[in-house]
Amino acid sequence: MDDIIVTNETRPSNFIVFGLIFEDKQIFKETIKCILGDEINEEAYVVSEKENRMGSIYNKIRFDVYAEGEKIYSLDMQTGYAGEMTQNRLVYYACRAVGGQKVKNFEYGKLKMCVVTFIFEKNSYKSNQFLTKHYMATEIDGKVVKYSDLLNIVELNLGYYTGTENENLNILCEFLRIQNNNDLKAFHKKYSGSEFGRELYDKYLKVVTNKDNIERVANMQLYQEKYQYKYLSENDVIFLQGKFRNEINEEKAIRMLKKNKYTLKEIAEVSELTVEKVKALKKQLIQKS
Repeated sequence: MDDIIVTNETRPSNFIVFGLIFEDKQIFKETIKCILGDEINEEAYVVSEKENRMGSIYNKIRFDVYAEGEKIYSLDMQTGYAGEMTQNRLVYYACRAVGGQKVKNFEYGKLKMCVVTFIFEKNSYKSNQFLTKHYMATEIDGKVVKYSDLLNIVELNLGYYTGTENENLNILCEFLRIQNNNDLKAFHKKYSGSEFGRELYDKYLKVVTNKDNIERVANMQLYQEKYQYKYLSENDVIFLQGKFRNEINEEKAIRMLKKNKYTLKEIAEVSELTVEKVKALKKQLIQKS
């Protein structure tokens, strides 16, 4: 541990480190159990965002860590998204998880329950609760009753954590609140005798000492957008989303221009740029050559 320096990029709540730790099946199972009380069956598979397996299934909607067994679960660590957009994003993710399932012969009863869990480093939008579970519900004669279990959304706000009666939930929260080496040492001293505490600590050391793996994952294209969004206002995020999409579209147009076999109109349609913008990119390429 003496060689470990806990920084903003290597703390457990960093989204890359978080994904690499919680893709561990046993750790994921214990996490779901302490937050939700659910047992994940042994046949379930667990995958982190770095493998990008969810991209094609959920229309480019990705989760930090995803698991599927009798139910579909996801864990997302949130460190910087701000405002109401987070709630819309949560609902959208949950709906995509439900809608990504195939239904044969009208067998809607066989759809798997989807539980989307967001862990907020501080707190979610307009929430002062530590743990909140949202269900689909309806109001009947002034009483709110559950409508369906198909879609559940869970918010865990670390900013409001003060301790619980669940030891493993306490361990999880204190682990994710580690910000520096002193915090790490205190966590190890307090929880080294706990099986879940040892699992988290040992996995963390294994992840952060493999610097090549962290760098490789960090350089994956699917993480570049997240890097730009951290700790920004909602308006800044919306602006960068547009900027990021434009950059990708321009790269696509440039690749097509270099092949020299497409018309400007065809390139504009595929890249979602204007013909005038494609002409400008073509002019730039000619000037560089």
